[in-house]
Amino acid sequence: MSSPDELRRQEHIRLATEAAREGRRSRRGRRVWDLLRTRPGQLISVGVAGALIGGLLTAWQTTGLPWSDEKQTVCWGTLPKKDAEALFRDDLSVRAEEIRPSDGNDSSSDAQGACRLLAVDDGRPVAHIDFRLHQLDPRYDPQTTGWLADFLTPLAVPFGKGFVGLASENRTWLALPGGCADGGLSDGPAVVDASWGRLPMSSRDKPRWRDAVARATVRLANGAMRALHCDGTLPLPGKLPATPRQKDTEPRRLCGVGGLTLTPLSKDERYQLDGTLLAHSPGTARVCGVGLGVAATRARLRLVTVEDPRLAQVVSDLASTMGRREYDKRGSASDRSDLALYEASCQTGLVAFLVQDEGTRMDGLPRRLLPRYAAAEAERLGCGSLKVKLPRQGS
Repeated sequence: MSSPDELRRQEHIRLATEAAREGRRSRRGRRVWDLLRTRPGQLISVGVAGALIGGLLTAWQTTGLPWSDEKQTVCWGTLPKKDAEALFRDDLSVRAEEIRPSDGNDSSSDAQGACRLLAVDDGRPVAHIDFRLHQLDPRYDPQTTGWLADFLTPLAVPFGKGFVGLASENRTWLALPGGCADGGLSDGPAVVDASWGRLPMSSRDKPRWRDAVARATVRLANGAMRALHCDGTLPLPGKLPATPRQKDTEPRRLCGVGGLTLTPLSKDERYQLDGTLLAHSPGTARVCGVGLGVAATRARLRLVTVEDPRLAQVVSDLASTMGRREYDKRGSASDRSDLALYEASCQTGLVAFLVQDEGTRMDGLPRRLLPRYAAAEAERLGCGSLKVKLPRQGS
């Protein structure tokens, strides 16, 4: 008769083999559990997804099996059973698939790791949450551009003082402290983020659930820090602020910035930009979304101030891919048809100001709005007077 350990090992291999076989079937048609249902950056990247599914036989730890005792933890040894199960309906069973955090491999020196919590109903996956450890660096990761758009969202709220990150009812992310898994201010931070597909929950449960995911994200960030041999831990956040409420757009005071106006636009164009959401996490970013529509899930226009120097460095690296830059004594400006940005050195370090058009189809709108927006935000932050000069068009 086989021992309990041998039986557990055989069950482990059986479950992993079924998951790998399902992954192969999905490549012929339906995607694996909607893993890549949305745009890049929202869920686990293609490379990590391949490792989770195709390489599951070697990557799935013992904690990847269904719960066996009250003290068991998953996701890099960070999440107790009750905390993981609290993220799903009571009638669902939960298991985890994970790749332990590391500081890179032969092909990459970036920090990386992943954990998927999978909710199962009668043997069928019905919901999931993907946690991911990765480095923000557009020089080597083309998904960084999409990440900035998806995770710097006006629907988000701050974790609290001392955190660099944002939490929303759609996505959550947290940067590891400076010096942990990065090379200093010249590189982007390592982040732990959380994303998910459609989850079985009622609308009244969303704020409570958002807070629970935020705490889980902090737990995983601490687990990543331990695995990467970084000092310190981050405290668990308490109840997070309420999600920002949508307001009517002020055409003569856009995003609360005096003198930033939409009045040159036609009445129909201004109508497209009705509805404004403003989120601010001091020390991380100020994000304003304009033109939200009924669903308020995606803004047609975004005005963002990136206050964290390491995150601003990511934006600066992105600017280097946009072609010609205009330099002055305080910083540099660059633009393209859908994006205009300026980066400046302030007393807190590098700061980036950007205006991004995500669907207005109005020629030159980011270029026209950026100078006044950057000057006003620089004044708010105490950076001094800025006069932004963008590169000449067509140069």
